[in-house]
Amino acid sequence: MVEGAIPDMGLLHKERQDLISSVTNAGHKITELDFPAELDGNEPKHDFVFIRDPFISDQNGTLVILRAGEPQRRIENKVVKRCLEPLEMQMIEMPDQSGLRADGGEFYFCAREGILFSGMQRNTIEGANFVADAMNVNEMVILEGKGYHLDTFFTPVINKDGNISALVACTEVMTNESKTKLYQFADGKDIPIFEIPSNDAIGTEKRIGTFAANALPLPGILIRPNHFSDPSIDERLADMGINIVINPTSQFQLSGGSVHCITNEL
Repeated sequence: MVEGAIPDMGLLHKERQDLISSVTNAGHKITELDFPAELDGNEPKHDFVFIRDPFISDQNGTLVILRAGEPQRRIENKVVKRCLEPLEMQMIEMPDQSGLRADGGEFYFCAREGILFSGMQRNTIEGANFVADAMNVNEMVILEGKGYHLDTFFTPVINKDGNISALVACTEVMTNESKTKLYQFADGKDIPIFEIPSNDAIGTEKRIGTFAANALPLPGILIRPNHFSDPSIDERLADMGINIVINPTSQFQLSGGSVHCITNEL
């Protein structure tokens, strides 16, 4: 996102620790993975710190090891499998074959209702279907947009019971067909959609956005890096019983990722 930028490591560590504290304070356990030294060669070509992308979990003991949309990142899929093996969870590996592509940042899985939201920038329909079948989801909602991952312009909001209580989306970057599908889904569940501008998402070619849409939705809490442009959205979410936690991720955003990208549910 900012070519040649070097993160402030002191600030980066603070932002990371603040995020860990927010997750643990919400009652969840954190599993930390050591960074694989083999990925830091003379010419490192990886984004392994964005642990969201190499795999997805059904949050009930099954992991799906994905096949990255960007070929140079496929080494991360292989490495993450070895990193996760000590957890002794069931692993399903996406075959290394043409036509199958999927990144974790292209998904939001709402486990309680078995609903999988999937983007289509770095996923293929074959890859998304593989994930849906492996995780035995009840419903998959495909949302196409201009962001390189779904989590750059969309997030669900989960209530304390684990059900979807609202959706946040930058619909101006979505296709008309996907916008229609999104509203049909929301109407069917009688939940609101909060529309946000591109600045609350990844932004435009001329201006980087705040990444406010790149959120980690946990039961009764929405952790994200920035406030929405429209403060009434958080007011309405608070009225719905959602706790809003703002955890800046400025140093991670230099490389194009934020809260959702640097976390992954198990």
